[in-house]
Amino acid sequence: MASILNIGTSALLAFQRSLTTAGHNIANSDTEGYSRQRVNYSTQIPQLTGVGYVGSGVQVTQIERMYDDFLATQMRSAQTSASEMESYFDHASRIDNMLADTNIGLDPAIQDFFDAVQSVADDPASIATRQVMLSEAGSLVNRYHDLSQQFIDANKNVNQEMDDLANEITGLAQSIAQVNQGIVEALGASGGDSPNDLLDQREVLLNELSKLVGISVVPQDNGAWNVFIGKGQALVMESTHATLTSVNSSSDPSQQDIAFSNSLGTQVVTGQLSGGELGGLLNYREEILNPAMNQLGLVAIGMADRLNSQHQLGLDLDGNFGGQLFASPTIGVLENAYNTGTAVVSASYLDTGNLTASDYELQATNVADEFTLTRLSDGQVTTINTGGSYPYSTAEIDGISISISAAASAGDRFLIQPTRNAANTMELLISDPREIAAAGPIRAIQSTNSAGGANQGSGEISQPDYSSTANLPLSAPDTITLEWSATAHAGAPGFTVTGGPGGTIAYDPATQPNGATFSFPAYGGMSFTITGTPAAGDRFVIENNSSGVGDNRNVLKLADLQSTNSLLGQTGGGAETATFQEAYSQLVSEVGTKTHQAEVSFNATDGLRERHENSLLSISGVNLDEEAANLIKFQQAYQAAAQVITVSNTLFDSLISAIRR
Repeated sequence: MASILNIGTSALLAFQRSLTTAGHNIANSDTEGYSRQRVNYSTQIPQLTGVGYVGSGVQVTQIERMYDDFLATQMRSAQTSASEMESYFDHASRIDNMLADTNIGLDPAIQDFFDAVQSVADDPASIATRQVMLSEAGSLVNRYHDLSQQFIDANKNVNQEMDDLANEITGLAQSIAQVNQGIVEALGASGGDSPNDLLDQREVLLNELSKLVGISVVPQDNGAWNVFIGKGQALVMESTHATLTSVNSSSDPSQQDIAFSNSLGTQVVTGQLSGGELGGLLNYREEILNPAMNQLGLVAIGMADRLNSQHQLGLDLDGNFGGQLFASPTIGVLENAYNTGTAVVSASYLDTGNLTASDYELQATNVADEFTLTRLSDGQVTTINTGGSYPYSTAEIDGISISISAAASAGDRFLIQPTRNAANTMELLISDPREIAAAGPIRAIQSTNSAGGANQGSGEISQPDYSSTANLPLSAPDTITLEWSATAHAGAPGFTVTGGPGGTIAYDPATQPNGATFSFPAYGGMSFTITGTPAAGDRFVIENNSSGVGDNRNVLKLADLQSTNSLLGQTGGGAETATFQEAYSQLVSEVGTKTHQAEVSFNATDGLRERHENSLLSISGVNLDEEAANLIKFQQAYQAAAQVITVSNTLFDSLISAIRR
């Protein structure tokens, strides 16, 4: 009877524990990260009797947490990738939408400006059309400023998000360390029984951490889990944790880096981190935001340089050479905060058509007077050896020249940004419409012939082309006169040149029926074409274009710049391959392509994460129908166990009654 009572009591306690566990499962069915629990039983040690071993009941051996470490690891990995792609896609979409928006994008502003330039070409004497051109130039500058400010704000947002993520990661690391300590203490106090709810709590924290940054987990014998990020940085070591903070970049104070601090000190680990929201944010900054800022600046530099150069070759309504339409940009050179030498580095533009949308790092090597210049967009390295001669300036490298004032200490670094801030600093310098240089500086006319009358032949001269202001305006006698005769050029047909370069030039209509082109390079790079058959003594005069208010030759050249390949020269000094609008369209296209790729990658990685999560939930998740069935089963078992105890009591009472009789 005693054994029956013990058996019933053990069953009663066991099924009571099962009922409690089932209730706990039901109560936490909506608790994030909760893993279903179940009670495992084993028979108690049987008693040896004369007829053999007799069972002595049941005992609870374990309350098991239904969990699969392999699936959990897979889910965390997929979560890291999905969060990375989601962060990248969300930020890239904002830039993509901004660039493609016709109300914000640059392309319509460029088109409106060149339409206004063409209007001036149609009526160069009109003050009204000139004013419209200046207004559209101002609108173009404002559009550059607006886009640049959008990028600057986006960069500030990245900096703030990096700071928030660093703090959030540190907070999670601290919580994981605390839970680690609780698990270790619980395991020691229980003799090795798992503290299931603490394990679930740690799993939730690890899942949250994996959303923010890529992690790897190493279980320890005492039950703690060490957590590593990046390339082996120990974020959590049992009950201790490291700290992440955002700090100003030593190379570019406008951007933040991530610093890792523990008992051994602090180091910048930005380049070693990957995965999660932080990895996606860093990739977005390096692959989209910075290149977009650089490409926009490249277009701004190209437009300002080409338009300025051409405008300065023309004459305004007052007969003066044109000034700069836009302020000349400058190249940013940032000295690294850890430099120890005294060298000063500067850079200047040599050919804006060969600029790339990249930053560069100049670093002093361990070899005396040697530097390496790394193009950060693709890692291409150029070795520079000054030969110990300072100040030293390089030949053209991707459209720029770099000047070094003195020898630098080994390891000193300088960040060179040829295009980064150009759009933000673009400025319109002309406010008076009369100062628009629409006219060419020189013109050609038919003069009176040597006899004092009109030219008698059919010869004609084109308006001279020009490419510089060298020796312009023409000095006394202020004209270059070409007089034709059959023997002017060494006894052969040609022109005698008076003024300018002087001398003679050959021109024989009989052998040159389609005319001939001549050039006087020393005078503004001048070139012109003569056609037809002049008569003896016929003269053509090239003179300063005084009072050329109706001349539109220079403004036509300004208009032609819209369709001229002026940017993105091929590496090594090849021809320019893109117009202003094509260079901007390339920016829009590249951002759009990367945004679409990020969307596709996010959908794929998020789908993979969902599949792993569902697989884990099939093991760890609470099924309410199953738990309800378990409640009924365990209730009936509990009642049956109670009945065993009742029978035991009845038998005991019967025995006592028999003894009394």
